[in-house]
Amino acid sequence: MQALPTSGGPMAMPTGGYAQPEAALPLVALDSQDPADFDYSAFLQDQQADIDIDYLAEESSASASTTTPPLASTSPSQATLSDRSVLQWLAPQAQHQQQQRISPSGALTTRPRGNAARSESSTSPGPPAAQPKQRLERRGHTKSRRGCFNCKRRRIKCQETRPACGHCVKQGLKCEYPVLPTIVHQPQHKIPLFSLQDMRFFQHFLLNCYPHHPLGSEDLWTHEIPCLAQKYEYLMHAILGYSASDLISTSESGLAEAAMAHRVKAIRAIKRALGSSATEQPGTDMFEEGNALMATCFALTYQSVFLDDGMVEYMTFIRGIIIVAIQMYVKGAKLLFGHLMGGERQKEVLEPHMSRIPLIEKSWTDRAVEGIEGLRELVEGEGREVERKFWELNNEMARMLYVSSWKAYEALMEHYSWWMMLPHDQYQRLIDPNNQVAILLGAHWIALEQIMAVITEAERKAATKLPNQSPGAGISLGTIRWLKYLNTQVDAEHHAYDQFPRWVEAQLDRDRGYFGRSH
Repeated sequence: MQALPTSGGPMAMPTGGYAQPEAALPLVALDSQDPADFDYSAFLQDQQADIDIDYLAEESSASASTTTPPLASTSPSQATLSDRSVLQWLAPQAQHQQQQRISPSGALTTRPRGNAARSESSTSPGPPAAQPKQRLERRGHTKSRRGCFNCKRRRIKCQETRPACGHCVKQGLKCEYPVLPTIVHQPQHKIPLFSLQDMRFFQHFLLNCYPHHPLGSEDLWTHEIPCLAQKYEYLMHAILGYSASDLISTSESGLAEAAMAHRVKAIRAIKRALGSSATEQPGTDMFEEGNALMATCFALTYQSVFLDDGMVEYMTFIRGIIIVAIQMYVKGAKLLFGHLMGGERQKEVLEPHMSRIPLIEKSWTDRAVEGIEGLRELVEGEGREVERKFWELNNEMARMLYVSSWKAYEALMEHYSWWMMLPHDQYQRLIDPNNQVAILLGAHWIALEQIMAVITEAERKAATKLPNQSPGAGISLGTIRWLKYLNTQVDAEHHAYDQFPRWVEAQLDRDRGYFGRSH
């Protein structure tokens, strides 16, 4: 217990909490006259200045025979203030004192002034009967179990001052304290609380908008992935955000804030998870976490389709899927999305459906080839290797539309494979918002996918099952948002190179199903 601070007033206390007998402090007088006339010397014990000020706290104080030290006179003129006169002055209270204990503080009470004491001494008849010795009570204190071992052994109150208490310093003892128990405050894991609205998002995901990629993994999205979402917060937020965005696209525009809030939480959480995964030792089991990370990237990828400027995030999260898959493969972890790495199986599933799809209208293909050919001069020259490769893949995709729908789809998949595995520094050139050539190439790529709608929709026919169509849902904007956004990013200087993407946008503004889209 901390010692009381010294106030500096007439009743200042020392460290141990007891009044110092050496201090010349005035006692209370019987009248209100000037205390300067009061004789203090009769109540001082100069010759006993070395008496232990903590005598009430010693072991001997526990005895019933403890008495108050006598008050000795230090002045010849006060010799008449004897024990007899004091007892005579106390006589009116003798009966009461026999029935009640007095405290050490009560031993010093108001007394007659010097002249009155001498007159009483001269007129007092004789010594009264001897009074019984009074038992002194301990001063009350708060119980503490943090005192030093010496004070505990002596059963006295420890001041608990460190590094040594006052008693040990006075006795010359080595002061040792018990070791205090270490209290470890473990932060409680915050249980994420989801609202009824979030439950609705979750139900909508399971019934109406679960992804159909990778092909053949539809059951994973309605069984294993929801189970993982209960353990991994970033996956749950990604699912809820994607579902909320899908509801916005159908009828409820007021859910935009909730959709973006879940998306931001998922992205922040997945960044922390990826950072901690990088420090794991080889051989760490990452089956659950790795698959949860992949599923999160898939959900965020699908939600990017609902964002006007979501093309860059779409590409980035697809690259994240591949990075996590490679890490899991290196560590020997099993992939839930086993079909992701099976290119041959995907070909076996899709080719029968797409080979039967007739060629798209030749006029659409002509516009695409003409528009892409017009970009040739922008990708020539040193330092344009990345843009040149991007242009070549776009050109190959457009020209395959003259050959067969399946060949055009294979060219599209080759396009994806190229930028998914592109080194980071080269990938940054593709997504640089100040790179006008990259913006034009991206706009032509998205425009090509729009006129290939009847081909790309054949993927849904190869799915083992499809989510239920949302009530009232028509043809969604989908990546049309990206096309509109990219067209607005082309500056006036390059406006002439953007004719084909703008033509595609104009047709879709009149009719979203113009190029054969059905959902």
